[in-house]
Amino acid sequence: MNDSRFLKIVIVILLLINIGSISFMWLHHPPPPPMQDRDAMHFLIHELNLSDAQKSQFEKLKDEHHDGMERLQDNGRDFHNRYFDLIKSSSDTNTVTQMADSISLNQKQIELLTFYHFKSVRNILTAEQQKKFDDLIGEALRKMAPPPHSERR
Repeated sequence: MNDSRFLKIVIVILLLINIGSISFMWLHHPPPPPMQDRDAMHFLIHELNLSDAQKSQFEKLKDEHHDGMERLQDNGRDFHNRYFDLIKSSSDTNTVTQMADSISLNQKQIELLTFYHFKSVRNILTAEQQKKFDDLIGEALRKMAPPPHSERR
């Protein structure tokens, strides 16, 4: 009988530990990573108080920018794969340099596409909204940026 009581106490203690652990994980789990582009878009729409027509134009510009970025990012991945495949072969310096230049040009196109995207967004705004946009664009870009890497130990 004594062994039975001991086992029941151990089971209750283990159940309490499990419930406590699950509760702790449930209450202290990290929030999901933000959807950066979506957060920045909603941030700008809200802060600039866009009209329905402006929202429609903004959405169209966002979709065009997204399509262009996908294409350029695909190109960038392809360039990087081909670039590092050169390690496997006895490539001359000229080939390596040309591939690095292709990567650089692709990144330049990404930067230009983003710059002109926001220039186009600014052009659909009223003068008052443009002033506010100029003040907010830095914060919107930070919302779009990938989260910083955590320090390695």
